[in-house]
Amino acid sequence: MNNPRLALAVLAVAASGLAACSSDSKSIGPTSVVVVDATTTTVATGDTSPVTAPPVTPAPTSPPVTESTLPNKSLWEEVAPPDFPSGHTDPFVSSGVLADGTYWVVYNGGEKLTPDITVVQAYTGDECESQAVAAGDECLNGVYIPSSPSRDINDLPFHDNVYLTVSDVATQKSYWITPDELMTIRASSPSAGAPEGFGFVPFAFLMTVKDGVIEYFQQIWTP
Repeated sequence: MNNPRLALAVLAVAASGLAACSSDSKSIGPTSVVVVDATTTTVATGDTSPVTAPPVTPAPTSPPVTESTLPNKSLWEEVAPPDFPSGHTDPFVSSGVLADGTYWVVYNGGEKLTPDITVVQAYTGDECESQAVAAGDECLNGVYIPSSPSRDINDLPFHDNVYLTVSDVATQKSYWITPDELMTIRASSPSAGAPEGFGFVPFAFLMTVKDGVIEYFQQIWTP
């Protein structure tokens, strides 16, 4: 430098900075000396380590709203008849919770929302023949129902939107009804809208159970 006084000032500031760093063990980081127009300025650059932002926790989401997937029909609306079981209906235990499955049942009446039923085992097709022969019996009209096992149940509730159908003996057609209407036709005449000449016949029902309730209760026409 051409200015001796300025050079001495710079050296003094630098020495002062070094002395401060050595005397203070908690240094905030390196310093820089900047000379602008004969003015000396010491600038602390600070801690240069990266700063990590705290993790962001996503807001909780509400569980999805589920609705019944069961078809909703009008009283005495004609619907497709149930599929005849292939081979056999589901087996069942003699007591305790009735597992999810499809069963062959006889409707005995009972309360509107808790029907009185008898669950039996049904065999069809080739199994109808083989099971009947093994028991020394006959496969009649394509269905074999052994005398045992059977189970009476009167505390298994209908689903709120149970898919319930009955079969017309004259036409073999199926119609959607309600638990109220089921009790009505079993005791007397059907409500308005029923097919002409309809009368309740105690055909068996195919009952589908899921999570401890009856979702499907479909009467199946048999010869």
